[in-house]
Amino acid sequence: MRSNVLAERLFHKIIPGQFGLAFVITAVAFIADLSKNGLSITGFITTLEHWQRGFWDGNLMIFTLQMILILVFGYSIAISPIVYKYLKKMAEIPSSGLQAALLAGTVSMAASWLNWGLGLVAGAIFVRLLGHSLQRRQITFNYPLLGAAGYSGMMIWHGGLSGSATLKAAESGHLKSLVSTNLSLPDAVAVSDTIFSLSNSLITLLACISVLALVALLALRFPKDSTSFDIPPLHPDIDLRAERASGAEVLEFKRWPAHTVAVLLIFYLASRIVTEASLNFFNPNVVITFLLAFGLLLHGSLRAYMLSIDRAIQSASGVLLLFPFYFGIIGLLRYSGLTHDITQWFVSLADQRLFPIFVFLSSSIVNLLIPSGGGQWAVQGPIILEAGSLLGISPEQTILSFAYGDQLTNMLQPFWAIPLLYITRIKASDLIGYTFFIMLIGLVVFFLGILLLF
Repeated sequence: MRSNVLAERLFHKIIPGQFGLAFVITAVAFIADLSKNGLSITGFITTLEHWQRGFWDGNLMIFTLQMILILVFGYSIAISPIVYKYLKKMAEIPSSGLQAALLAGTVSMAASWLNWGLGLVAGAIFVRLLGHSLQRRQITFNYPLLGAAGYSGMMIWHGGLSGSATLKAAESGHLKSLVSTNLSLPDAVAVSDTIFSLSNSLITLLACISVLALVALLALRFPKDSTSFDIPPLHPDIDLRAERASGAEVLEFKRWPAHTVAVLLIFYLASRIVTEASLNFFNPNVVITFLLAFGLLLHGSLRAYMLSIDRAIQSASGVLLLFPFYFGIIGLLRYSGLTHDITQWFVSLADQRLFPIFVFLSSSIVNLLIPSGGGQWAVQGPIILEAGSLLGISPEQTILSFAYGDQLTNMLQPFWAIPLLYITRIKASDLIGYTFFIMLIGLVVFFLGILLLF
């Protein structure tokens, strides 16, 4: 594991924090835009206008809010008392470190497929509960490996129900809004062609099975970590017993208002399913509505749900701050014509057969610089969609290839692991020592899947 620890330390030395990275990428795009406009006051002002047009783009602002709500509402469900109760019961099931690691990986990947915010937090909570249960029962186990298994869902999330690129592509007019030229792109790509397609289902299922097989091998090879961990019990943070309501505030503590709203939302979704009789209605707003309804049901009252949102919103600070800067980069690339130039370069490098592989590999690299799937799609999506269209590649193949690359290097990028590291008290270097191997098995699965099924 020592080589992986050294790699992780080197990664931190040469790559700044996420806000610093956004600044560096913005500076590079700004200079490139300015070089096209000319080094003059007029050129400088034009470049500033390009930056601001992207920064405050109305459609992209809507995109920001959608991604925040998906994260926050999923996080809220993960910290609900009912979910916590069942996770705690499940933590008592394993009788060995091997069983615990397999269960942690299964819970993480299943929850992340449903919603990446849910999987991220539920996986972290479950690892902590597992660790405490095993330690209390004096069962030998490898705690950092449990953490890696609990984080593994972030390597399959983009092929699931909350994938940023797949959901936005299902929204009418989104694809055409990303490109500046009149390409023959469809108005939308239904989730039946991406999330629920046979190729994505097979690749995602094979990735899950491969990860669990690897986790089992690692648990057998490294049954106990050399580091000693003290894992105290974990208690839910949402507790209304200390709160007292008076007057009209009592309404927020009652169950019926929250349940009424939830039932109305579920009834609306059910009516859409019956009316549409297909998956064409599935988009980010539908996912958000679903998460809101079940969050209200699980927390039981408006007050409890509000407290959970107060806690969950902290996890969205990076999205809220960084997305406008990513959009500014888009403005600099799009309005200067740099997007077209980069697209032509892409087309010259890859032929029709290898283009999906090229998208996959480039997406995995860009994810190290822009760790948000939504932010990365906003920046990289226009380039790969235009290049793919020129090469005759279907949008769904381009989108899924992008999604696999984006999720792959989450195993090396510690940005989204912060909640897990905080909850479990595992060090990043200990975690990445194992997630590095998970990334390698994912690389093989996704590479072969794209090559053979696309």
